[in-house]
Amino acid sequence: MISAGRCDRGKHRENNEDAIFIYDTRFGCLPNLYIVADGMGGHRAGEHASSLAIQSFCDYVHNHRNDVISSNNIQEFLVSAIAHTNNIVFEKAMQNELFKGMGTTFLVAVLMDQSIYVAHVGDSRLYIIRQDEIRQLTLDHSFVEEMVRKGTISEQEALNHPKRHAITRAVGTNPSVEVDVYTSEIEDNSIILMCSDGLSNMLNNEEIIHIVKNKSDLEEIAQSLVDQANENGGLDNISVIIIRGTKGR
Repeated sequence: MISAGRCDRGKHRENNEDAIFIYDTRFGCLPNLYIVADGMGGHRAGEHASSLAIQSFCDYVHNHRNDVISSNNIQEFLVSAIAHTNNIVFEKAMQNELFKGMGTTFLVAVLMDQSIYVAHVGDSRLYIIRQDEIRQLTLDHSFVEEMVRKGTISEQEALNHPKRHAITRAVGTNPSVEVDVYTSEIEDNSIILMCSDGLSNMLNNEEIIHIVKNKSDLEEIAQSLVDQANENGGLDNISVIIIRGTKGR
């Protein structure tokens, strides 16, 4: 597995409330593991939420290292792991006034048998890119996305809507959380992009494709995406994970 990641504060935020996790080889019961979490909450609570969520999820995966995971049960496992993570973050928020109301987006992906398995809460995104095509696999859990789906506003209007950062689901803000799951076959030499909204709000699809097509090194692609997001304004923390889909995993 070949991957690269960046997590950048951006140009305007005092703290970095994003967190990422990358593991190209077996981790616990999973063949690999990739996570993007975008925290929210005041007084560094968002920063704590994203890091606690990743740690709690990884602990769950490690504690179930003897489980047998296949294409038949991986989505159920990921949902259970996120439910456990939600409990940990929510309980922490209830116990400490400084962390009250904290939460985080949570995007997790696992590649297995030439397919990608994804579990998702919030508005961090996963794209699959091949040649000149880019496909967003995940669906944002946000007020703006709901308005677009209902036809209340257009996709163009959504880009600058004042509530474009408001999400409708997060890990840790409620006693339970609804998790969306996705799966897709990965063609040879596809590029998988996982990112927080600090990237997706700053770059359009054409800019993403241009960077991916014009650089072959994944480290350079990841850094160039972050650099372009900052050049376009860098209004939020920026997280990027780039994975190259190849045969023979």
